[in-house]
Amino acid sequence: MSTDETAPAPVAEEGDSTRRAGYTKTPKFKIEKTKLLLVEGKDEDLFFTSALEKHLGIGSIQVLPLAGKEQLSRNLAALKRDPKFVEVTSLAVIRDADTAADAAFQSVCGALRRHDFMPPDAHAAFSSGWPRAGIFIMPDGQRNGMLETLCMDSVAGSVEAGCLRCYFNCLGARGVIPRPFDKARAQAWLASRPQPDKRVGEAAAAGYWPFNNAAFDSLWNFIRST
Repeated sequence: MSTDETAPAPVAEEGDSTRRAGYTKTPKFKIEKTKLLLVEGKDEDLFFTSALEKHLGIGSIQVLPLAGKEQLSRNLAALKRDPKFVEVTSLAVIRDADTAADAAFQSVCGALRRHDFMPPDAHAAFSSGWPRAGIFIMPDGQRNGMLETLCMDSVAGSVEAGCLRCYFNCLGARGVIPRPFDKARAQAWLASRPQPDKRVGEAAAAGYWPFNNAAFDSLWNFIRST
């Protein structure tokens, strides 16, 4: 998907990611808490809600799925129209780097400025404006990748990860290279779990990702500072 949050929202067609995630193209937000965490979609919603409840023990943050990173700009506008927006003290945006971490960061900064938010000076930081605005680009603000990259970092030392290396080496030797590769790796690893049909967010709710692994530390520290 495009890394430009300020682009016009595409019309949802049958079978596209927005429709599959169960969203309409019209933002339907209702602000319920003073701290907001904006994430890309339903999978991320499940992942971060599970992390907040089961690992971080934080109940003061509301997770809001955008139905796609391209929808950030129009959702920021919708949030500002909510009567309770005046009570919001901080707003964090978490999204994938995809193929360019710095471009993703600059894209979110641009969307924030477009709607009169003060963006932070750096990844994993917050601005001093009102409300405070923060950005975290997964997996770590430097590498290309996504939420699945971070998840696979957390299980890199597992027995199953070794098996996956053999599997993907075998595929590669035959000219088969799934893309995005980290998404393919995550799905293959999840196929080794007791219930093998779960998506990344559902796997988080089931306790399959080791939230206490050091791979997640920077992300959790960012969320705690929201």
